Amino acid sequence: MPRKHEEIRSGVFAPQDIEAMRAAFLLAATENTPADGQEDGELLARAIIRLYKMGLLEPRKLGAVAALMTSSNLFRAAHLDKVS
Repeated sequence: MPRKHEEIRSGVFAPQDIEAMRAAFLLAATENTPADGQEDGELLARAIIRLYKMGLLEPRKLGAVAALMTSSNLFRAAHLDKVS
């Protein structure tokens, strides 16, 4: 049964949501090995959650867009102070 966008936007994730985000993270991390380790992993995870809440639910696309976002210096500069 498809999930309601309102549930996802509110941050209430079902097991299938967690699995889709996990798959996206693993795909993105395998294709784009993070240079800064944990910090890059946290940025990638935050980007995946944000995009998922916005409605990007397909793991391959989600991982690709999140990897692209986090490789941008503009994105990194805007979000590095929020990782701590």
